[in-house]
Amino acid sequence: MRQQLPKEIDPFRFANTGRELDGKVDLAEMPRLAESLRHTDGVVKVWMRFDIDDTGTPFMEGRFETTLSLTCERCLQEMTLPMEIDSLLGLVRHEKLAEKLSDQYEPWVVDDTELTDPVSVVEDELILALPLVPKHDEDCLPDEAKFSGDEEVEEKEAKPTSPFSVLSSLKTKK
Repeated sequence: MRQQLPKEIDPFRFANTGRELDGKVDLAEMPRLAESLRHTDGVVKVWMRFDIDDTGTPFMEGRFETTLSLTCERCLQEMTLPMEIDSLLGLVRHEKLAEKLSDQYEPWVVDDTELTDPVSVVEDELILALPLVPKHDEDCLPDEAKFSGDEEVEEKEAKPTSPFSVLSSLKTKK
């Protein structure tokens, strides 16, 4: 049975109580990520642990595992990309406090008046981990695509015209 993540959480309260979340999320529940995917079949295995470190910083440690279906930019065919993302986010209430976080943490700015959907955090982490240009690891282009241009045509080298040639013609006219 698939354990669903709660729809809303208070990350600071979860950190104070040392809570863990463990479950699965359908890729179809992530509309921003879906824009980059070929299809949204599949699930993301999610594990999140909230706690407070020795310096008093609340944090979320997470692990997200899935396989995404992307379009290869070389051959325009489907490719699968297995992903295992480890995340360590420091919880802060304001952007200004994010600068004071230890270097080990990425900031997670949480408005203290609102509850947060943990699925949106998982979606953000997956989007950030997507390759800029998805492509197969192996050479995926057919041979005819590699040499599909016209045969090399030798062009006569044209003498470049000087931008000052107009001036020289004015100089000779009197």
